[in-house]
Amino acid sequence: MSDKKVKIIVTIEFNSRSNGISRTKEWIDYRMDIFNKFTLQSLKKQTNQNFLALVRYAEKTEDLINNALSKYKSLPSNINFIRNKEHEDIINASIVGYDYLYLVRLDCDDMYHKTFIQQLHEYKPKKETRVLVNQKGYVYDSINNRLGNWYYVSPPFYTLIYKVTDYQNGYRIPIPRGHCTVIRNPHEVINKTNYTVVVHEKNTLNKFDNHRVGNAIKDKTTIKNILNNFM
Repeated sequence: MSDKKVKIIVTIEFNSRSNGISRTKEWIDYRMDIFNKFTLQSLKKQTNQNFLALVRYAEKTEDLINNALSKYKSLPSNINFIRNKEHEDIINASIVGYDYLYLVRLDCDDMYHKTFIQQLHEYKPKKETRVLVNQKGYVYDSINNRLGNWYYVSPPFYTLIYKVTDYQNGYRIPIPRGHCTVIRNPHEVINKTNYTVVVHEKNTLNKFDNHRVGNAIKDKTTIKNILNNFM
């Protein structure tokens, strides 16, 4: 695809699908702090800033979102909080004039390696490939300052590859049960340690030992050097 124009869009769900506690001021303020400490820093540190990040929120929480955002520095122009209902329209407007859309998934409390966007721009997938999968990463326990290696066969760190014309015509790559089924599509594995799962006080799904392999890394200098590649 070296002669094709590729649009990279990172999609991040803030509270657009959840109900209840994730739409309260307490949850939003806390999660916004985590986003700014980790996920935002990862995006800002990308060596290639040629991407668009869309952070989706529930329309009913717009005032709470704006209030939380007002406590931090303004976001870079390529990182935007958007109403959930605007998501598809913004994507479709952003891919006009491009040949391919790379749709990158990221959670609002996790991170990609600082070279990840550059890797995507340089990657040359096979013609039939529809998904790029990152199986290797780290898990960072931000409470106890320890780090571990993670491995996940079909993780929530993937990139969907669309021909722009297919996306505009309504085609969507099938992921019937979320990220655990993404690998059923024609895929390639990026063989690099490309993500960091952040464990914090209010994680609901990820725990330090869920997919950790090997011993925990506790040396502060080693942890700092590794995290420096992400934030």
